[in-house]
Amino acid sequence: MPKVVDAARVTTRDNTVWRTCTSCSELKPLLDDIERCAECTAPKPSTAAEAGWQVAKHYAELVGRISAWTDEKIPGFSDTERLAQIRRLLEDGKAVK
Repeated sequence: MPKVVDAARVTTRDNTVWRTCTSCSELKPLLDDIERCAECTAPKPSTAAEAGWQVAKHYAELVGRISAWTDEKIPGFSDTERLAQIRRLLEDGKAVK
């Protein structure tokens, strides 16, 4: 009988094993010679100022998306649908990326 594990194996490469990342301790599909996941190996901001600009850019993009929905720049949606999209943007925007 098929198991959930079998389905996970279909979506990963043959030499990929689900292991714990040595940096964040989360279970991720990692290749044999890799010890850290993609999120942990991504470059981090080198200074506080650089990190601050990334946060500012994130919120500026969020405000721009909300403005597009409120100014009716995206046609063909009712007010209810617009509010639902704005709520979704606000929920997704809580986590700084």
